[in-house]
Amino acid sequence: MNIVFIHGMNQQRQTAQSIEQHWLNLLEQGLSNTQQLNFLPYLKQHFRMPFYGDLLSRHHLENTLSASTLMPQSWPHFPFIHPAKIETEPAKHQEHQPESNPLPEMQMNDEYSFSHELHTLSALSKDYALRDFALLMNYFPKLHATLLHKFLVETYLYLSNPHFIRTVHMRIHEQLHTSKPNVLVAHSLGSVIAYHFLLLHPELNISSFITLGSPLAFRVIQGHLPQPIQRPTSIKGDWINFYSHDDFLTAFPLQNAPFDFSPEIINHQIRTSIDRPHDIDGYLKHPEVIQAIVNTFKNPA
Repeated sequence: MNIVFIHGMNQQRQTAQSIEQHWLNLLEQGLSNTQQLNFLPYLKQHFRMPFYGDLLSRHHLENTLSASTLMPQSWPHFPFIHPAKIETEPAKHQEHQPESNPLPEMQMNDEYSFSHELHTLSALSKDYALRDFALLMNYFPKLHATLLHKFLVETYLYLSNPHFIRTVHMRIHEQLHTSKPNVLVAHSLGSVIAYHFLLLHPELNISSFITLGSPLAFRVIQGHLPQPIQRPTSIKGDWINFYSHDDFLTAFPLQNAPFDFSPEIINHQIRTSIDRPHDIDGYLKHPEVIQAIVNTFKNPA
């Protein structure tokens, strides 16, 4: 059995070796945190990762979307129309009693705590704004397609370029057995690629399909995929989808139409990194994701 991992966008500065090592390091941390390091040798032996980040470099294209891309450069000033008047009470004359009131001094840990909280608040505000914007765009597919073309070049290339699609699919096919069971774990754009690939290859035996931070819920993504949207027949076991409300590309589960399949997709909401909620790090090290992966070879379908 192979356990095939398909990466997401923005990996053109990586190599096949560097990204494989990065994901294995994350898996090792996740297994260590859940006290399951004994499964690491098996995972390493069966780990496969088709790399396609270099294909974007060949087109001399690069993604520029980040959580701050769509944020305003300055915030408007909203003056109060009727500023509140503060009335002071008449001063009361009391007998003076001298006392010592030293000013508090900010300690190093207080300064660090304040800086950390400010950084966290900034990261959350940016991501929430982008998440809500992405949700709004879901109701305007044509405008969303323009956004994808401008900011998500890799996604647009995959969805619109047949040559790009064929080349990526060939690399995935090289890592999959046609008869033996396979586990497929896909992140971000990788989940779109994996879903599309599985539709075209019903002969495969996918014992478990695990999607992490999938943007499949967006209509503009669905519109570029074979219709109707359906559960690939190559998936013989569970389709487990992990999503995060903090993640602007995966703000809701895959459960409503057209994803009301039978058997249904098993959706799990988790919390990822506050700073970079869509990154693979927050997903792949999460205890629930680690357990889902371990279960695929502890209890094969």
